[in-house]
Amino acid sequence: MRKGIIFFMVLMALPIAAQSSFDDFKKQQNAKFEKFKSDKQAEYDAFRKRVNEEYAEFMRQKWESVPENEADEPIEEKTLPPVIYEEPKPQPQPQPQPQPQPKPKEEVKPEPQPQPESQPQPQPKPKEEVKPEPQPQPEPQPQPEPEEEKPLPREEIDRLNAPKPTIDTKPVEIAVKPRIVVVPKPQPAPEPIAPVEPKEEPYKKVTVSYFGTLITIGFPLKDDLKLSALNENAIVDAWKKMSDSQYDITVKTALDARKNNNLCDWAYMNLLRDVTEKQYGKTNEAVLAQAFLMVQSGYRIRMGMSDTKLYMLVASQYDIFNLRYYKLDGVKYYNVVGDRPAQMFMTKAKWDKEKSLSLQMTKLPKLSNEPTTKRTLTSKKGVTSAVSVNKNLIDFFNTYPQACFNGDQTTRWAAFANTPVEKNVKDQLYPPLKRTISGMSEKDAVTILLNWVQTAFVYGYDDQIWG
Repeated sequence: MRKGIIFFMVLMALPIAAQSSFDDFKKQQNAKFEKFKSDKQAEYDAFRKRVNEEYAEFMRQKWESVPENEADEPIEEKTLPPVIYEEPKPQPQPQPQPQPQPKPKEEVKPEPQPQPESQPQPQPKPKEEVKPEPQPQPEPQPQPEPEEEKPLPREEIDRLNAPKPTIDTKPVEIAVKPRIVVVPKPQPAPEPIAPVEPKEEPYKKVTVSYFGTLITIGFPLKDDLKLSALNENAIVDAWKKMSDSQYDITVKTALDARKNNNLCDWAYMNLLRDVTEKQYGKTNEAVLAQAFLMVQSGYRIRMGMSDTKLYMLVASQYDIFNLRYYKLDGVKYYNVVGDRPAQMFMTKAKWDKEKSLSLQMTKLPKLSNEPTTKRTLTSKKGVTSAVSVNKNLIDFFNTYPQACFNGDQTTRWAAFANTPVEKNVKDQLYPPLKRTISGMSEKDAVTILLNWVQTAFVYGYDDQIWG
């Protein structure tokens, strides 16, 4: 009995020992992973600190005076009235009028009449034959004698007998050099200098409404960023202060906002402007913080300054219209603020993997939906579709710049034309159009859709439609 109890107690202890062993193993593995993660993050932090120190020391060198370039202007399109093709209207065919039908007459049976007695009929006299009187014959007229043919001159004979030139009826081939316009493919957002993992400590939350969407960025609780002066040394000192780990929360929450809200480069840059101005006001400190966050996020920018103002100048893959720019090492840097300093001094500080601003979008930004009033779009062939769009998205696109690629103005609408259609708009437009062309041949379906695109919208020029 005692042996049985001991055996039972051993069996009961085995699962407990096994569970304890597994928990210990799990803790060990978690500890190893956390140590690996901590060591790796320490490497990232050290790398980012080194890059920022080198960047700052580069900025300490004397900034170069760079001349301003006038803004590129889009070519003005000729004002042409729309060519309207009116399809011939079918003429109404006259309908045959029904003819009145006569009423059927009632059959009246005639009463029997007495038959008269037959009388002998008189025979007609034969007519006398009348002979025609002879007519006078016309006298024959003398015929004119044919004129003798004059011989052709010798020159005319030689011309007619001369050999005819051989005419080459083959089509003439004209060498046409194809013109290939290459638009840069959409690329993923730039990679930050290094992954950032801030310390777990309280921080200040700064929230802005970005086209109706609330976005929050973190700042240190004791944020005392201040430029002591406007010169190279003061800017470097402030840059190094922002490179401290207390601003890691700012970099991390900014990068998270870019990812979570599908912000393209243009949207991200403007969000950083809004949030830094809310934190520091419209000051040189706000410009410095925006430039710092853009560099940490992987963008190619250059700092510039006038006598009284600090600037963030942005490089772009496109030639942006209506913005003045400064050329440094063959690259255009745009003044996105739009004002005009008397003189601009620029630093050449950079880091190796920076990327110029792209104006292409692979995804639409996630903005709060504010639906507009529905519009009914009806083509001349009677195809109808009703649609409502997000006003916040339209307001965002109204801030988007016009630009072309490599100076080719035919690419000035590429960024807009390649932007994906909002899913909400697809869900409204596509079903009625699909139902309309269902069962049609490909040719008929294309004709219907082209007619809808061309006639369901109000006519306007590109700069009016696209902005």
